[in-house]
Amino acid sequence: MQEQPWPWNMIGCESLKGTHTFSSAFLQVQPPILLPFFLLLAAFADLGIAGPLQPACPPLLSGQPFIIFWGIPDSSCSGRPDPRSFGMEREGRVAVFYEDTLGNYPYFIDKDTPVNGGLPQHTRLDNHLQKTQQDLEAVLPAPRYLGLGVLRYAEWVPQWSRNRERQAMYLEASRNLLKTFFPHWTPEEVEKWSQVDFEATAQSVMVETLREVKRLRPKALWGVSPYPSCYNGDPAQTILANFTGQCPATEMALNDELLWLWKRCSALYPLLTLEKLQSGTSGARLYLSSQIRESLRVSSLTGTAFDLPVFPLVKSVYASTNTFLSQADLVTTIGESAAMGTAGVVIWERSETKTERECQDLAEFVRKVLGPYSINVTTATRLCSASLCQGKGRCVRQNSESSAYLHLPPPSEVVEKVTEKAEAAKATDQPDTNTKPAEPDPAEIWKKDFQCQWYKTADGDVSDQQSPQDGASVAGTVKENAGDVIGTTTTSTIASTTAFRTKGASVIELRGSSSPGTGSPTPLLEVTTDGGNKPLSAPNLTVLLLLVAGSLCLEP
Repeated sequence: MQEQPWPWNMIGCESLKGTHTFSSAFLQVQPPILLPFFLLLAAFADLGIAGPLQPACPPLLSGQPFIIFWGIPDSSCSGRPDPRSFGMEREGRVAVFYEDTLGNYPYFIDKDTPVNGGLPQHTRLDNHLQKTQQDLEAVLPAPRYLGLGVLRYAEWVPQWSRNRERQAMYLEASRNLLKTFFPHWTPEEVEKWSQVDFEATAQSVMVETLREVKRLRPKALWGVSPYPSCYNGDPAQTILANFTGQCPATEMALNDELLWLWKRCSALYPLLTLEKLQSGTSGARLYLSSQIRESLRVSSLTGTAFDLPVFPLVKSVYASTNTFLSQADLVTTIGESAAMGTAGVVIWERSETKTERECQDLAEFVRKVLGPYSINVTTATRLCSASLCQGKGRCVRQNSESSAYLHLPPPSEVVEKVTEKAEAAKATDQPDTNTKPAEPDPAEIWKKDFQCQWYKTADGDVSDQQSPQDGASVAGTVKENAGDVIGTTTTSTIASTTAFRTKGASVIELRGSSSPGTGSPTPLLEVTTDGGNKPLSAPNLTVLLLLVAGSLCLEP
């Protein structure tokens, strides 16, 4: 049967096919002469020096390479703890919009209850964009709003094959729509053109929505959640012993096809969520790590001068329950995100905390679990950036699959060891002459496991600094004296981390002190380096090895 022309005005899909041309030159020499060259290359590989990363966009807030944003609606909780007292950013920095809160977004409540037409094919873009402007200006009245802008669109996926389970109703409705126009088409024709129609209009809705919000609030970082995703988080699969967590090649290919979406985003917002069944399992870590790794891969596909910043949305409770994440699962979500090089995370929940019991549980979670861990990770990322990257980049794992984290020793452990040491010296009436830190210097550990991803700045690209500099030590003490952050305004010293001189004039100091009446820490970061000898960078070492190899090749 001959294909019929398309019957009504439909927006065509963009063609985003890229071509890559590779050229290579081969040096033909005698096999005996190649031997020392290959041996030197093998030796170079064993040095474990990672290649340079593509430059990153400078952090949204200066001096904060990893930011934890508070995105849980809790305004109805009186006397709630202030997340800023624990190093988190809250009100005014995160705006999350949903299908029913921005524009005339089409979706189904159930298969018989469409909203705004139900299907993207029924969307009137002019009405949708006009309503989008009204809703956006009501929530974000400041035209120069500087923060995160998240379109949390999860009712349907703009790719036909990814609408599974409950979302399959959008496919069936699209088929039925086409059958009303072409009742005599074969099932194959209906399937083919239903997909074309759905994907084209879905793309149009998303692209035009992003274009409009970026026009109205150009300084915000806009993106669509829960994309990108590996779609491999089935709890029944992640708890299996043979689960690897690797993002399936088919899903990676589908993410590549969404290039039209990534090019219109100014940030990526993947979703990190767990079921209670997955809590604390190795499969959960593998799954979450693959989600983050795939998002970072996608962030480099747009062809811009720097990677898109990635801010995973971390669901604060286990799906299908009302219990908060454990300390171990904060490590596999927040800690994994920080170590792999994301720009931050959003502690997120859609439903508002309302009842007194819910408010109490949330306050306890923040004070005892989330808050202390947030202080630890954000402090460690700032110290690593200052020590290894001179504050001009963020620390990123050299091996993304390793278990190295940007953590500081828990304050209680350090204080306990310092106290024991002082008491022992007092008991023997001998001064403590051992100046060796109680804990290994974190900076020395970070140098082994992390590299710098340098920021792309207006002054130029600093990505030529491929190896961490011999910066300041961060060994010292971590003291915590958290006051009562619930109730009336209190002053609380959250953390004080001081690193003393270890060589030359290297000094690094980071203090968190509360501003009167706010309970909000005011960071002070002071970095001085001795300007001494620097380790041989990867490019210099490469040249040296090639020169040695060349001299060997010239020997008779």
